[in-house]
Amino acid sequence: MLQLIFLIAFPFALWKAWQNIQLAKASTSWPTVSGTITASERAKVMFRKQPRVTYSYSVNGTPFAGNRISFAGGYPPKETDAILSRYPVGKEVVVSHAPDKPAEATLETGSNRQVTAQLRILLIFFVVIILLNVLNFYLKSLDRQKRTPIRTYGAVEVISRTLDPAPACESPQKSFGSRSGFRCS
Repeated sequence: MLQLIFLIAFPFALWKAWQNIQLAKASTSWPTVSGTITASERAKVMFRKQPRVTYSYSVNGTPFAGNRISFAGGYPPKETDAILSRYPVGKEVVVSHAPDKPAEATLETGSNRQVTAQLRILLIFFVVIILLNVLNFYLKSLDRQKRTPIRTYGAVEVISRTLDPAPACESPQKSFGSRSGFRCS
């Protein structure tokens, strides 16, 4: 059941991870504006502490607020302090934003190990699931080979006789040893 759920969810997660990597690559050519860090703190996301940086910027006079540091899905806990020290509250920063959607912005552009980690983990997990299924199939086939064959005691012959049309009888004479009591050709 878990494998079925994974096989249904995998294409969507893979597509999302691939889309994120493509967006990260495209962000290197996004226009930039100046912005200001408004908050910089540790936040508990799922089961681990992650940096949360909020910044404000404006595009063509319209104010925006963003919180994306980069396109990474998460950061190792040992890097949280380094990231927070790069973005203290009040610091002027360069904000890159999507040209067609200025609300989509980031402080760090491009793709790196953390951005592609999500795709790598999904692919490794997919390969492991496939290998486990192949191993399971192989072990089941070995088990089938070890089993003793099921005895049919002529069931196939009995079935085939009942499916054949009855032979034409010449005359209803009794013959010794015939099962039906009729002599048939």
